[in-house]
Amino acid sequence: MSDQYTASSGATPSLDEKLSALRGFLKKHRTVLLTSRAPSGQLHARCMAPAEITPDWKFRFIYDRDSYKDNEIENDDHVNIAVDAMESNDGWVSIAGKAGRNEDNELIKKLYNPTLKAWFGDKGDGVHTGGPEDPRMAVIEVKVDEIRHYHQTRTAIGTAVDVISSAIGGETATPGEVRTITGQEIQAAWAKGELKEPEGFQKSS
Repeated sequence: MSDQYTASSGATPSLDEKLSALRGFLKKHRTVLLTSRAPSGQLHARCMAPAEITPDWKFRFIYDRDSYKDNEIENDDHVNIAVDAMESNDGWVSIAGKAGRNEDNELIKKLYNPTLKAWFGDKGDGVHTGGPEDPRMAVIEVKVDEIRHYHQTRTAIGTAVDVISSAIGGETATPGEVRTITGQEIQAAWAKGELKEPEGFQKSS
């Protein structure tokens, strides 16, 4: 299914082109909203920064396993990762996926950043120190089901002109296009060795 933005653009970018644009977008906008579902059915979102995006496009976040998000993911592994950059005329991204907990100590050490200590604190017991060995630390790993990237194709001035002229002419403004990437596409390309390294996402600073 396509919406007016996809239908009007007439563009058919390749998977490599779509992923390249997505890499650029996520490199500029590193803070995302991670949304999960509580047992009550309520959706809760929180700002997080990916510690890593793997070459096969799994999103990894270091988090406190004592936090409520752990209960929510155990309740329902469906999550959403979103970035809204429309205010700066740079589009948006919405990523649907499934999340799981990874407690591998070596992975945690690999992804650990000293600034994380500010979010955990040191309890002074020699165990809960906020360091990479802290038992509270775990990794949320999100495997992509579908990515929708609203790729902005016009400048801010071009967008304004498009919106005004479309409003006057009774047409639909199309200052960008929605690009869809499925998890199946990513995994098929990964199996063939066709994916490029998502440079700039390993071990965030």
